[in-house]
Amino acid sequence: MFIIAQLSDLHVRPLGKLAYGDVDTNAMFHDTIDAVLRLDPRPDCVVVSGDLTDGGLEEEYEIVAAGLTRLPMPVFVIPGNHDRREQLISSLRSRHRYLPSDGFINFVVDDFPVRLIFLDSVEAGKIHGTFCAARQQWLRDALATGRGKPTVVVIHHPPFLVGADGMDDLRLLGADALDAIIKDHPEIERVLCGHYHRSITARYAGTVGYVAPSTAHQVALDLRPGHGNRFIMEPPGFALHCWRPDTGISSHLVPVGDYGRPFEIAAGQDHPGTDRGDGLPALLRRAEAVVGEAAARLVAMQSTPLRTERKDHLDIVTEADLASEAIVVAGLKALTPEAGILAEESGASPGDHAARWIIDPLDGTINYARGLPWFSVTVAYEVDGETKLGLINAPKIGLTARYLAGEGTTIDGLPARVSTTRSLSDAVISVILTSHFSPDEVQRTTRVIELLGKVVRGVRIVVSGAFETTMVASGRLDGFVSLKADIVSHAAAMPMVWAGGGKVTTLTGRPCRNDDLDKIASNGLIHEELLALLRRALQ
Repeated sequence: MFIIAQLSDLHVRPLGKLAYGDVDTNAMFHDTIDAVLRLDPRPDCVVVSGDLTDGGLEEEYEIVAAGLTRLPMPVFVIPGNHDRREQLISSLRSRHRYLPSDGFINFVVDDFPVRLIFLDSVEAGKIHGTFCAARQQWLRDALATGRGKPTVVVIHHPPFLVGADGMDDLRLLGADALDAIIKDHPEIERVLCGHYHRSITARYAGTVGYVAPSTAHQVALDLRPGHGNRFIMEPPGFALHCWRPDTGISSHLVPVGDYGRPFEIAAGQDHPGTDRGDGLPALLRRAEAVVGEAAARLVAMQSTPLRTERKDHLDIVTEADLASEAIVVAGLKALTPEAGILAEESGASPGDHAARWIIDPLDGTINYARGLPWFSVTVAYEVDGETKLGLINAPKIGLTARYLAGEGTTIDGLPARVSTTRSLSDAVISVILTSHFSPDEVQRTTRVIELLGKVVRGVRIVVSGAFETTMVASGRLDGFVSLKADIVSHAAAMPMVWAGGGKVTTLTGRPCRNDDLDKIASNGLIHEELLALLRRALQ
């Protein structure tokens, strides 16, 4: 997941002065910085969509700069109509090197899974914004270099109507030209604005336009025709825009202030929406205890003599596989009696509806049998073909990964985050080459390894697919290649990569399903280059 925090309309004043004689915007600005620092997970970056100051004064910008310096993540700013462009550059450029030295404050940030394009819409001395021919051409050129990468455009003045005359009179003039450019670029996922001091969402030019609230005072909502704007002391706030490759962007309003501690939802027993099992979060917690028990059993058995049997080709199954599977199957059946089971050793048992557990009780059996630490217990809960929760426990390494649909992934308690490696020449790639491969499959995989070895920084052969895919989700590996993946080892791990901002596809580039054989996982930034190399190796 990639998270943008959008702050807007700070209206910082010189020390000791209030905005409009009544609003302590400076205190509210610092409260907002505190609120951003308390977020878990923290945003990957912060954007400020204009009106950093109330009067564009040097003293005001020094206060803004000091406050923004408290944020540990990258911060990007554009001017609003209350800002003075030249003073903003003079005061902030030494600490915000992306700012141009003069002229319009237009720039592109291409360091994240989502491309950020910042547009200067200020017309000096005017409350409304403009989008002149020079800015139009700059935006066309900037978008032309994006190669379809998901993109967010940040601009102070909203180019769209919001149905409040007082606000719409102050919008971006010349917006038709911007509309046409936006329509030509479906990769633009959001147009983020400020200026109106309210949270507003609108369908715009084939995408979504969003206005962030002010971190200080708000504009009172008044939809009566002909009425102007008035301020109101509704709660200050900011926005979080969360991007995932499988869902795109969702936008969330975050009020600033103390509204009490979160508390558990406990609906009455007669409430028609009450889920007697407390839903997926409770199921995840209970399944985690089952998986933990099986993992502990594996650790205890690894130091003892193990009986093994042959499976396909040179592959084996140990009594530890069977012991772990017995614990997991029994535990999960007790939690969800009606769900089906698909397990590595015992196969499939049908359930009464579309839900099933997918279980690998010991992923990395040969590693385990030789005393190596690269093995795990992995389970996924699938409903109508979609993984709703996943658990991977690699006890000898001390790794625990949890996935919950709608909430994302944590790995050892931290949010999943893929690497930022942008080139195969800098990448470390893991490849599966295991004992159940046929001679033809071994030959195909060795061609891949040979070609990767000539291009990438490092090739690893660990042979524990769930563990390796999780390493991609955590950023410790840049990619993982399996040309013959079984469903049980990867159903839990694939959504962890997506949640961390990466990709998992087949060789054709299509997003993987659980039952696909070829599974290519990466941080997303090297994915097309990796697929092209694999196709060349397999020609």
